Amino acid sequence: MLKMMIDEIRIMYLSKLGQKGQDLIEYALLLAIVVGIGYLIYTTSGLNANIQSIFTNAGNVTSAAASVASKTPTKT
Repeated sequence: MLKMMIDEIRIMYLSKLGQKGQDLIEYALLLAIVVGIGYLIYTTSGLNANIQSIFTNAGNVTSAAASVASKTPTKT
């Protein structure tokens, strides 16, 4: 009787373990598809040039702000 219970528990555990692995593979494939679609949109829509100009402008603004901040005297 005990052996049958142990075998039943082992079968239940192993079947759940296989399902968890299958779920992980499904999520990985779904992530790969989403990343692939995002990459295609990024490269074909010219989005990379827009993002590059945004970061260039942000760099220029922060550089200008840093130079102004370093020139102003501090009050003591």
